[in-house]
Amino acid sequence: MLQSSRTAPPHRVPPTVASAGATVWNRREAYWFLIAVIVPAACWSRYPALVPYVFAIVLLGALGFRCRRIAQWVSMLRWGVIADVETVDTALRGDRNLRLAHATGWNVQRRWYTGVVTESAVRYRAGEARGHLFVRGLPFTTGVVLAHSKNPGSAMAISDFPCDLQLDGRGRWAASFPTGFWRQALATAALYGYAVAGLIISLG
Repeated sequence: MLQSSRTAPPHRVPPTVASAGATVWNRREAYWFLIAVIVPAACWSRYPALVPYVFAIVLLGALGFRCRRIAQWVSMLRWGVIADVETVDTALRGDRNLRLAHATGWNVQRRWYTGVVTESAVRYRAGEARGHLFVRGLPFTTGVVLAHSKNPGSAMAISDFPCDLQLDGRGRWAASFPTGFWRQALATAALYGYAVAGLIISLG
């Protein structure tokens, strides 16, 4: 397990985190955008007045989800402390073919994986408080866990963030984009561009 001393909550979160959160690829979001392609095509001729609402609902829903996730990431980095991992219980969740992020210490590897996917129940301690979180994907080993100092029951693994992070001795975060991130950003921009274009065209 990774053992770390307490650090003061960092007060400065690099804008890179918000930029990464705004453009990172999300599979679930892509699925709903696919629904937005199929549904308008089905009702365009019979119910043309509904088409703008479909695009607007999907677009606003996706933006709301992204803004909420960015707020969670920023809050955790602003008020997070490094938690001590106490126990890890891992259960098998079947075979999958998907892209996973797996942390070893601060280092996060993001790659496509085919094989057995697990769910690890990670129990941690942050000061006097204890909590747990679930890490899905590969078995949890030594990844950094951040616990929210204002709500120690809330925690995230370092692999949950959309960018690579490091915490220096002064309590300041350094963030960088992982390899291949900009290809994801272009795909995300294309999805949102489609939704905006569909909304404008249907309103016209």
